[in-house]
Amino acid sequence: MSRIIVIGGANVDLCGSSISPLRNYDSNPGEISISFGGVGRNIAQICALLKQNVSFVTCFSSDAYGTMMKEDCEKLGMDTSYSKVVDDLPSSMYIAILDSNRDMKIGMSDMRILRKMDHEMLDRVLSACDPDDMIIIDANLDLACIGYILGHAGCAVAADPVSANKASRIKPYLSHLTIFKPNQYEANEMNGIFIKDEASAAESVAWYRKQGVKEIIISMADRGVVFGYDDTAVWLTHKPIQVANATGGGDTLLGAYVSYRLSGHSEMESIRYGMTAAAVNIEHDAVRRRSLDPLFIAESIENMKIKEKKLV
Repeated sequence: MSRIIVIGGANVDLCGSSISPLRNYDSNPGEISISFGGVGRNIAQICALLKQNVSFVTCFSSDAYGTMMKEDCEKLGMDTSYSKVVDDLPSSMYIAILDSNRDMKIGMSDMRILRKMDHEMLDRVLSACDPDDMIIIDANLDLACIGYILGHAGCAVAADPVSANKASRIKPYLSHLTIFKPNQYEANEMNGIFIKDEASAAESVAWYRKQGVKEIIISMADRGVVFGYDDTAVWLTHKPIQVANATGGGDTLLGAYVSYRLSGHSEMESIRYGMTAAAVNIEHDAVRRRSLDPLFIAESIENMKIKEKKLV
């Protein structure tokens, strides 16, 4: 059975959601939660919830949070045998502040522990990959690790740039990617094309395809997804959804898309599945609640009323 190997970050996530409109430089009443996250870990969790064979490769701290996070990943069904346990650094942590609409306004991360990932550690997992496997990386990895993985991977690779600031780590290696999923701001940071209409969307897709990306997925928040592969470029939209928590929507989109593609489905079938999974997650906060059901997603695709607009 083909595997998905996710190599990336695992964080302790602190999330504060404001009850009223945010006031800068002041204390804001809100709700605060703590959970396990990280782009790589979230994507691996999505793949595990969708019943895929998943290996998650990261650096866990030996502190209490790291121990609990590693055990939690294994409980969810992820293989963590290629990961490293680190004694001299604390667990990676991420803080997100959501506004009263539950959309993220600012985030901060401490991911120093990922610097402990080295070539020896990566060689173990890369040498075990089969051609039918899929590697997913996130740009929390440093430039040296990203280059090493993409230079030695014996299977297809997908990537998430994580943020506009970190997208530059992926840019030199776009020609090595089968699947790339930036959001609209990350895509703009890399190619200087801000997607404001169909013409600019087509231009952005064409740019990524020219760089060698085989399947480009640009998430546009409530404006849908701009998607390109082969000679196809489309803008897909869906019906309005209710937002319970927008955090992790992009991770769900990529994890679900890769899972469906690896299961033998076409690009268009997979992007519809991925968009539906992301919507289900956003409406039900499914990443945090661990409640993403593959059968429910498949049954919900028709209800999403996804429309396609060809880009020329």
